[in-house]
Amino acid sequence: MSRSPRRRQKPVRMCSDCGQITDQPIVIRRIEPRDGIGWSLYACLTCASRHMSALGARILWLFHAADCWECNYEAECAISLVLRRVFEPEITAKAGGAEDEAV
Repeated sequence: MSRSPRRRQKPVRMCSDCGQITDQPIVIRRIEPRDGIGWSLYACLTCASRHMSALGARILWLFHAADCWECNYEAECAISLVLRRVFEPEITAKAGGAEDEAV
C-alpha cells in the first residue's frame, strides 16, 4: 500500500486590519495572555508594512526566507518582498524609479 506524500496547504487567514481573507498572511503580533493559550494577529500583504518596525520585519524575513521554497529555489516571493520593503526602503525607491522611467 503506497502512501501519497502530504501536500502542504496554504494558510488562509483574515487580515486584522482590513478584514479581507488572504492566502499570504503575515504575523504582525502575538497575543500572550497570562492564563490560557496565545494567538497571532495576521495582516494581508497590503496592510502588513503599517504594523512592523524595521527590526521586526528583518527578523520575520529571516525566518520566512529560511522556510520558503520559492525564496530559496526560484525568485523572491511576495511575502519576502513586502517584508524587505519595510527594512530596506531603497527597494521601494528603485521600484518606483523603474516605473517612472517606463512611463
